[in-house]
Amino acid sequence: MASLIRSHLARLWKSPVFLLALVVMFPYGLGLANSAIGDFQSGGAATAGLWGQPLCGFGLLTGMILAAVFSLFFGAEYADGTIRNKLIAGHCRVSIYLATLVASLLAALALYAVYLLAWAPRLGWMLHNFPAPEPGRLALCLAGTVLLTAGQCSLCVMLCMLVQRRSLLAVILILTMVFLFFAAIQVQDAYETATGGGMQLMIDEAGQQQWVFHEPGRAGALTTFLYDALPVCQAYRYMAMEATPRMLACSAALTGLTTALGLILFKRKDIR
Repeated sequence: MASLIRSHLARLWKSPVFLLALVVMFPYGLGLANSAIGDFQSGGAATAGLWGQPLCGFGLLTGMILAAVFSLFFGAEYADGTIRNKLIAGHCRVSIYLATLVASLLAALALYAVYLLAWAPRLGWMLHNFPAPEPGRLALCLAGTVLLTAGQCSLCVMLCMLVQRRSLLAVILILTMVFLFFAAIQVQDAYETATGGGMQLMIDEAGQQQWVFHEPGRAGALTTFLYDALPVCQAYRYMAMEATPRMLACSAALTGLTTALGLILFKRKDIR
């Protein structure tokens, strides 16, 4: 399996799509860092957002970036006959699948590393001029961002290994990530509406505006689960340094379930 992983990585470093994604990480990371600093200096963000946004903001668009890169890179495996050739060479399907998963995770971590390096020169200045983050919360959020990335890699790889047509794969991957993104926004809005309290501006039947006080409530079980499990919901919370062990467990479960399902289906797939 090691040779398969090395082969993937060698091809990745020659892939224009992956190199372009690495370049995009620089303005993305630097932009989030500058935005967090500006919000904090203007009084619009707490210390958690100052550090959580640049350190964990990678998870916000991870799914879409990985979908674009992997659909074009791993999607060529079937079109070029690479998977069939690997089977003929004696590699088992489990090794082929897991090698692809490991290579995809290493590629995603490389993107994350470049994202962090984009604003790393400002780290010393930030630590000197702003309050330092709480180490325990920061470590949990960073671990959660890595697990979130692993879960999305696993989902992308499952689809890459099961869909043979590259054009169809690209559409499926991107639409899946777009759907998850907008679903997460709706879930987050529903959760915050259910649990939020305070004054809200309402319009009565006569068309008059009035302020109404609402007591904080509780979200339903499904909304709460999705709020903990959906990657984009997690990313927003990691950016606010609101990680919980349950969120990390959901990401680990997504990785395990998609990997297991992908392996089962890939073993049974008719590869031509």
